[in-house]
Amino acid sequence: MSESVRLLLVGSNGGVCRGIELLLSGEAGVEIVGRAESVTSAIRLGRDVAPNTVLIDLESLGERGLEEAAELKGQIAATVIVLSLRDDQQSRQRADAAGLRFVSKQSGSDGLLALLRERPV
Repeated sequence: MSESVRLLLVGSNGGVCRGIELLLSGEAGVEIVGRAESVTSAIRLGRDVAPNTVLIDLESLGERGLEEAAELKGQIAATVIVLSLRDDQQSRQRADAAGLRFVSKQSGSDGLLALLRERPV
């Protein structure tokens, strides 16, 4: 990683966010700069903490999760990664079409860490 990852976590599932925080707490070059339960609060917080990456627990946002993630991308100058239980071609294509990065919860910690390391800004 050439540049440190300034990560904003978004999701209402506290267990998922805590797990990600634990996973990344010892990871060199990754700083968690904030946590928000909704896209609306993430947009406000993002303007204050200036993340360069946002990780969204897609399922915790409900049916409009992908649309809300795309809205956040339009409001904050950061790479937006959606974390999803779904791991199918359609989900990946929808995320890609919205300009979002995609990682499946099924890929485990290695998948998330690899995506953070290759993160374009």
